[in-house]
Amino acid sequence: MPVPFDECVAVLAGCVTSRPAIVERIESRLLNVKDKDASRRRDRPYFDSTLEACFCGASPTSRRAAALLGELTAAHHADGFEPMFRDTRVHQLDPADLIVRAYEHWEQHRWPGTSGRLAYAQTIFTVTLLNHLQALALRIWDEPDDGAPDRLAAIQRVLDALNATSDAIVRDAHWLVQTAQGPLTRGLAPYFRVAERIGRTFAGAEGIAIHAAGAKLAGGHLRSQLRYRAGELNRPPDSPEILATTRNSNAMDVALLVWDLVPLLAAYEIACAAPDTGTRAALADAILQGCSADPELLLERLDLLAPYTMVETVFVHRDAAGGAVLSPMGDTHTRTLARYAELLDATATSLAEDARALDPARVVWSPLGIVYGFVGDFLTNMALDTLHGHPARGLALDDMFTSTDDDVDRQARAAGWRRLPRRAGESEHFDYAPEWARAMFDRTIGALERRAASPGAANASSTPAAHLIVAAMADAGDARAAQDYCITSDVKLALATGATAFPRGQFVADRNEGRFLASAESDGRWFGISKVVLTERIAQGRDALVTGVPQDVVDILRLTAHGLWRV
Repeated sequence: MPVPFDECVAVLAGCVTSRPAIVERIESRLLNVKDKDASRRRDRPYFDSTLEACFCGASPTSRRAAALLGELTAAHHADGFEPMFRDTRVHQLDPADLIVRAYEHWEQHRWPGTSGRLAYAQTIFTVTLLNHLQALALRIWDEPDDGAPDRLAAIQRVLDALNATSDAIVRDAHWLVQTAQGPLTRGLAPYFRVAERIGRTFAGAEGIAIHAAGAKLAGGHLRSQLRYRAGELNRPPDSPEILATTRNSNAMDVALLVWDLVPLLAAYEIACAAPDTGTRAALADAILQGCSADPELLLERLDLLAPYTMVETVFVHRDAAGGAVLSPMGDTHTRTLARYAELLDATATSLAEDARALDPARVVWSPLGIVYGFVGDFLTNMALDTLHGHPARGLALDDMFTSTDDDVDRQARAAGWRRLPRRAGESEHFDYAPEWARAMFDRTIGALERRAASPGAANASSTPAAHLIVAAMADAGDARAAQDYCITSDVKLALATGATAFPRGQFVADRNEGRFLASAESDGRWFGISKVVLTERIAQGRDALVTGVPQDVVDILRLTAHGLWRV
């Protein structure tokens, strides 16, 4: 059953109105606990139930409010956004974790007085309400689609009221549609369903706002991942080893990024023919941030972009006769990739021109230089400012993803996040690295220029085209050279053919993450071809020969690696 949207809006608006009383309850029940047993609590049900009591109380009206908010969370999980790890909320904006961090910080330093606790209680209030608004942002499609923009506008009004009473963490409700899609869920289909709904119901400036947020957040997350991996392995970020590792886990992220880039590029093409109103520059900024996530793949190697972004569990299914065919969502993705290629050809020259104004050497603050992990981590940093006495400086999440010469506040806030204490084994919370921004920009502008110089070419790089060759028989030496990209759950088959053996559970998990070009199960044994071959062999201009590929896998290759493989 759909969650009653208007009633949820009313409940959350009522919470904003009751903010002073709720904040006082949070302070007295959860933060004023020095030397009490509560300060040593770490069990999530305790924090969840206590926060619910702080927000909703125990009257019949309040019990209805609590039930509605519970339905909102349940509907979010039922949509497929259930966290992969039930007992923790990794990379999410988590009020319980923020409270525990306060306990840890105060025990090491000193417990604050009432005013300090109330200030942090205000942050816990804001974070809790923001989480509810994020979940509600994905409920705008529970009722007829034509009302979705009006429902998002209602969320914006509550968000405005919330931000009027405290420092804004997120200013624009369009961003909530993107931040609501938390990481590390059990499947990928929910993300594509939301992307389809956005494309179906939001056009014009509202659609552009949602897609720009998506492109900026995807670009930031993928660049952060690249920075971490390059640092861990002490390799250049564009080395095949690093790219193979990061691309192998990013099929969904890059596919959704393309879905956001297409409407941005279409709007940019129109803006290039119109009088300059600043729209063109803003669109170029968002597009550049998105493409900088992997400029070689997104701008030069469109022949590899298609197979890399094909998620067979979402885009391929079996028809009534048992044959492999594209699902409706797979058809949408294929058309989106074709449109993306057309738009790149039409706009690459202009984008390369406009990108010069966004050069980190010319602007003081470039989002290309921020490193933070997931958007939930970014939001957590913002919430921790209160705990550590860092001023918010009037900057919301949205503001940190705009290239600008207005640097003082952004630089100062970023410096505060770099100083945040870390738990054992925890990555640094945030970094802003100008040299990283310049490296990302140089790669992106180079790829843009090569794309502009090679309109219509699927491969705009100087590397010659190569193929995945599937053969029944082959020279053993050649076959072995690429055979380890074949993955199987059958240990005997792996030993006999040179394929790589994976436990069944790992194989299925990797398949669900989109890490195979094609895979299939036969007699309880899985066989697949890893996408790593695309970066380590095909992108280097080297054919990859594999043998012993089951016919079911070959059938899927015809859909997922069209034009890249041959018999």
